[in-house]
Amino acid sequence: MTQNEEHKEFEENKKNSDFSYLKDIVFDGQNLWEEVKFEISQDVRSIVWKAWIEPLKFIKYERSILYISAESYLMSSRIETHYYEKIFLKAKNKYLDITRIEIVNIKNSQLIDKKINKEKNTFTSSNIDFEIDEKKSFLTSASMQLNSKLTFDSFVVGNSNQMPYAASKRVCEASSEYYNPLYLYGQVGIGKTHLLNAIALEIKQKFPKRKVVYMSAERFMYQFIKSIRSKNTIQFKDEFRSVDVLMIDDIQFISGKGSTQEEFFYTFNDLIDQKKQIIITSNKAPVELTDLDEKLRSRLGGGLVIDFRPTNFDLRLKILNKKSHALSLLLPQEVLEFLANKIVSNIRELEGALNRICSHHELTGKAISIENTEELLSDLLAVNEKQISIEFIQQKVSSYFNINVSEMGSPRRSISIARPRQIAMYLCKKNTSFSYPEIGRSFGGKDHTTVIHAVKKIETLSKKDNKLQNALVDLTKLMRT
Repeated sequence: MTQNEEHKEFEENKKNSDFSYLKDIVFDGQNLWEEVKFEISQDVRSIVWKAWIEPLKFIKYERSILYISAESYLMSSRIETHYYEKIFLKAKNKYLDITRIEIVNIKNSQLIDKKINKEKNTFTSSNIDFEIDEKKSFLTSASMQLNSKLTFDSFVVGNSNQMPYAASKRVCEASSEYYNPLYLYGQVGIGKTHLLNAIALEIKQKFPKRKVVYMSAERFMYQFIKSIRSKNTIQFKDEFRSVDVLMIDDIQFISGKGSTQEEFFYTFNDLIDQKKQIIITSNKAPVELTDLDEKLRSRLGGGLVIDFRPTNFDLRLKILNKKSHALSLLLPQEVLEFLANKIVSNIRELEGALNRICSHHELTGKAISIENTEELLSDLLAVNEKQISIEFIQQKVSSYFNINVSEMGSPRRSISIARPRQIAMYLCKKNTSFSYPEIGRSFGGKDHTTVIHAVKKIETLSKKDNKLQNALVDLTKLMRT
């Protein structure tokens, strides 16, 4: 059946139907979205989930495009730049023919909802051009959309990030061979992605003819696998070796992926030999990425390696002032100082807190005060007040399954002991910044491969075992109390 014939059939159905079948389609799409959100909740920290993923609402799924709404521009922007790939990869498992995700803020989504829910006309085709180019190059498909607001000017500089900022500015100059590769690392939500985005914008402005490619490690891996399946590996290699500036965010995600690591290593070497610029970010220094091939770790550490230091109160307060000003939101100074004192883990959590305050104020009209802020952010503040350690997680899991804490490090393999141990390892990886080897050492000297196996095992089981899903939800709540 041709596209025109399908369209005619659809229009005929609209005329002769009470639209109940379309309600079922929308309802099914809603259920699939809830499944996608649940899977994401198992992969991210609860703080990230609460601030950025949980508030996302399903609008519709039409012509292979998933429409979801965010509560504010800050949220939609953050999703686009930090979580789009993760959401898309999870959604692809549910919406099998999905081609992209459209994220709109809540005001725009309400306009779309009016079109969809207009009395009996439950479903209305939008005027968006849905033509998809199936012949996109690997580079075009992999490259992330730049955020015009994430510039060097909007980056708040302090003692903790002065060096990464200065080095990032330097690679935007005509010659920066001594900074190649530039490797920036630090904990989650500290500003690495912002600097990558700023570098890409600056180079494109200064040197329009340079081919700049900015992507996540997950996108690189996805496109490489796609090239193998489509038997286009030669095209993949040629395209990636033709760039002038290659920027990879979160390189740690190719850990353990042998063929992807090998391909990246060869791409890396070719570009360095051609004196092309490479910029990498990660959550750990190259030497700490124990699941990466040794020769790749060596190459990554062969340029300029710079880390982000923990933020201090003054920097956090400067960030909050700048972000609230950008949102045109006037917060009392005591509320800003309260947030800067209480949320110390990373900048992303600060922005998440600010987003929740902003959205709550816009939707309810309630005044912004310390009292309201404490109530609204009670879960976030509780986690920040308590450093979650491996020992803390072991105690919570042992108590939940009624076993001795000592069993967490024992060699016993009975299912009544092994499964709680695997769950504890999984929660340690998802809720702390400890590496696989560090976690293994805390579980009776287990090898890092044992921890990797445990994490993957729980991830797989949690997708189909309702009892395990409930246990993970319960344990996550217990860790907040």
